[in-house]
Amino acid sequence: MKTYIPFLLVMLWCLSCGTTSTDQQMIIDSRVSFNQAIASHDTSELVKHWTDDIIVITSRNAKFIGKDQYAAGLGQEFKSKEDVVYVRTPETIEVFPAWEMAAESGRWIGNWKNGDEAIEVAGTYYAKWKKINNQWLISAEVFTPLRCSGVNYCRDVPK
Repeated sequence: MKTYIPFLLVMLWCLSCGTTSTDQQMIIDSRVSFNQAIASHDTSELVKHWTDDIIVITSRNAKFIGKDQYAAGLGQEFKSKEDVVYVRTPETIEVFPAWEMAAESGRWIGNWKNGDEAIEVAGTYYAKWKKINNQWLISAEVFTPLRCSGVNYCRDVPK
């Protein structure tokens, strides 16, 4: 059930957002597909949502530059945390059609187990989108943690 809730949240957000432009709807649809790919640990599907030169700063300050590096990082994450699920839920999507760029901001949450300990980390995120060949792709994402539960994981403060 956990993997279906995020998609419902994104769709509920869409229902409450009033008028949605075609570009905003394309980004929403891409975000739903992206969340599904994370839940499935499908890095080959995830890379379809990124520009080649994507830049990512994770909640623990790891930095990834480029599609290949980020895919490898997530692949390692999926291997080391077999049950990990991350969900991004947009709160705002603003499009600047003249430059074919968009800003998405919202809330993210990550859940997994470390032995018997349940870990949950959550916060806010920002994503920059770029429209290339009539497809919206993520060119940057920044994740800021605002809460953490799981004693061992949460006390290990990132440098």
